[in-house]
Amino acid sequence: MALRVGPPSSALSPPQFYSRMVVTDALASYHREQARRAAEIYVEDLTKQDAANDWHAANVISRRKILAALRATDFLRDISKGLAESGAHLTVLRHTLAPPISQDQFALLCTAYSKSSEKSGRAVSSNSVKAVAATIEAARDEKLARWIERGTEPTALELKELLRSVSPMLSQQIVATLRRGRLSAAQEGAIVDLLVAKGWEQQRSALVQALDDVPVNRFMHKTRFATKNRPQEVDIACGLGKTIVLAMECKVTNDRTNSVKRVNDVLKKATAWQDHWGSFVRTAALLQGVVSYKDVDRLLASNVQVFWSHDLDAFAEWIDQNVA
Repeated sequence: MALRVGPPSSALSPPQFYSRMVVTDALASYHREQARRAAEIYVEDLTKQDAANDWHAANVISRRKILAALRATDFLRDISKGLAESGAHLTVLRHTLAPPISQDQFALLCTAYSKSSEKSGRAVSSNSVKAVAATIEAARDEKLARWIERGTEPTALELKELLRSVSPMLSQQIVATLRRGRLSAAQEGAIVDLLVAKGWEQQRSALVQALDDVPVNRFMHKTRFATKNRPQEVDIACGLGKTIVLAMECKVTNDRTNSVKRVNDVLKKATAWQDHWGSFVRTAALLQGVVSYKDVDRLLASNVQVFWSHDLDAFAEWIDQNVA
């Protein structure tokens, strides 16, 4: 069966795949309603036990991170030593400043700072350690580490107060990541289960260097597509036949600001795949959470097919209609 071209049959019918996406009023109406419903479901989930479990887990993780940073820096008395061990300690150290600041703000204070070392956990380069450590020490909240001025070990009470002050701030960041990760795993698992139930065969993930690497009615979970530059990872790759592959990105967003970042990631990959493969790789996005319609519109305008986790029947129907 050829890829279908044409408008949806009704205002809220699931969209079809276009050879050139035409965003009709009906298609826009469908996605506006789904974005509203996705946000509604996300808000409902915030008061469920899974969300509470995420918060408790975030508290445990934040305390572990703080204690690890304290040990690595000799209780904040040797910042350079801790940074030479791992840039990941910067996540904690930035929150011991007065006031605590973001990565972007810290980069303004210290031009030697690199987000990549904090994110990856790699040791801060020897050329940057002193400058980064000096920035931390200059902006440190003295009330959080009074023992440094005394030249003594911290008391148990002082450590408890530091944990009480810093842990909630870290937990607030960590819980969003945990929630998104939990929902993303369920989201991807639902697609895998749907395809398997339809009789599709999952094959071992490997770098896709030729389009017949993903035959019709086969799929890969967490694989990579070759591009002109470096390979780009895709969550689900589905073989549609006639050497056409659907590259589906699964995205969970916590808020409308976060949706910009997630959609930008999809568009970046879509551009890389199109530049390398042309129309033989079609990009799709499975969305969940709080997503602004303007971001959905950006996807549609870039020929990205959009589906919703709460309306997987639309994807099931689309797959049936678009396999060659």
